[in-house]
Formats: sequence, structure tokens, C-alpha cells
Amino acid sequence: MSYKLFAIDCDNTLIKHNGEIHQDNIKAINMLLEKGIKVVIATGRNDILVKDYMDEAGFKEEIVIGCNGASIRDLKDNSIIQLNYIPKDTMKNVIDICLQNDIKAKMYTLTESYSTSKENSGDELKEVLTHYTKELSMSLEYKFEEDLYSLIDKKEFLKIVILDNDREKLLYMQSKFRQLEDINVVISSKTCLDIIKKNVSKGDALKYYADMLGIKKEEIVAIGDSENDLEMLNFAGFSVAMGNADDFVKSVCNMVTLTNDEGGVGYAINKIIGNE
Repeated sequence: MSYKLFAIDCDNTLIKHNGEIHQDNIKAINMLLEKGIKVVIATGRNDILVKDYMDEAGFKEEIVIGCNGASIRDLKDNSIIQLNYIPKDTMKNVIDICLQNDIKAKMYTLTESYSTSKENSGDELKEVLTHYTKELSMSLEYKFEEDLYSLIDKKEFLKIVILDNDREKLLYMQSKFRQLEDINVVISSKTCLDIIKKNVSKGDALKYYADMLGIKKEEIVAIGDSENDLEMLNFAGFSVAMGNADDFVKSVCNMVTLTNDEGGVGYAINKIIGNE
């Protein structure tokens, strides 16, 4: 099969646990780009928070599927390809549940983050992204707003993030939120729950972008590690689970590669393209 598009997750996939990109990944991605094969990053993060990594890896184009599929943007010229906002009434229902259960949450526009708690609005990169993420030159503006409901009336939000170190509590909250209509609720890491608009996912966004390019699903490779990658992995013609992926992710994929710390993305690319 001649593949034309690779979709690669960021955290725990492209980058190592120390926040760096394995050199094997950079070499393999550049090999794809030299062959004219498209590479898109598909992340749970706001898109701007992966620009440093794309610059480091030498991307000629910087198309990012961000916020678990709620946004698609070209970071080279900041042109918007697609945005999917959570309905305002649904946003308010989610915030109601958070307040009723004393759950701290963060609400994301394309360029800003608002916290439901004043104490929860600082040091966002360490808390929201991953505890190991290196300092980024491109970031978001972080704010606290006491009147959340008025804020929702004024702003458009792509994603809500719930953070908790108690895994059982996180799963319980996931079940609570799934009782609401018009949202999709996915675990994006062991301590992070992401809420986006219903029928929005990395997979749906990847299909939208591939259709724009005239690329068939059989010509797409997807690489990921977590629950929020499942739709993307299931959509792609060939799917790769990281060696550090959850077992249920590995079970649905065509291939299991090395871990993120071992350069698993680069290893998979070389195996698939036939350079090893």
C-alpha cells in the first residue's frame, strides 16, 4: 500500500516522558516529508501547544488537529480549517455538574484557558499538559473568571478539561458527564478527562482533513496510545499502538511499536515504509 498521510498523537507518542522528541522520530518524519507524504499532529492539547515540537521536527506544513478533534488549523499562517464549539447550554450543564461535585475544571477557547477555581488557574503547562512537558515558547493565556455563566455567553469553547489524580473518581465523573447530550467525553491521560462536542473526535477531524486532500482512508496511517486516539486509529487504513499504550488500544491496532521513550514513532514509520 502506498500511504499518503500519517496522523500522529503528541503526548506519550511523539514525545518522550522528559518532554523531548526522540531523534529517530525526527529523522523518520523528515523522511516522510521528503517523500511527499503528509504528516499531521492530532492532539488533545490546544494546537498552539505543539508548534514548538513541529518546528523542532522540521515540519514544512503545520496542520494540527487540536483539542481532540475540535479544531483543525494550519499554524504556519494561522488559517482555520475547522472549529467545533460545545453548545452553550451544554457548557453550562457541564459546569453545573462540576460545581455540584466540587470538581475543578478548565474551559478552553482557541487561544485562552479559564478555570472554575482561582487556585486552579496557575502554572497551567505543568498541570494541564503533562508534568514532564518542557517549557514552550508558544502558550495560552490563562485566566480566572468568577461569573462562569456570563463568560460562557460571551465566549466560544472547544474543550473542557477535568483533572484528578484519583482514577476512580475520574471514571465516575466520566459516567456522570456521559448522561448529558451534545458532548463526547474521553480519557486523554491517566489523570485527565476531556469534554468536547458530540460527534467530535480525532477520527472525525482526520476524515475531514483527508477528504479535503482527496486521500482515502486506506492511504492513512495513525499512531497513538490512549482512549482519545481510538476513533483515529479505527478510521485509519493502518493503525499503530505505542509500546506504552493501554492494552485495549493495542488490541484494536494493526501493529504495536516501541515505546515513546524508545522512538516508537520512528520505528513504526521505518517498518511501514520499508526502510528496515
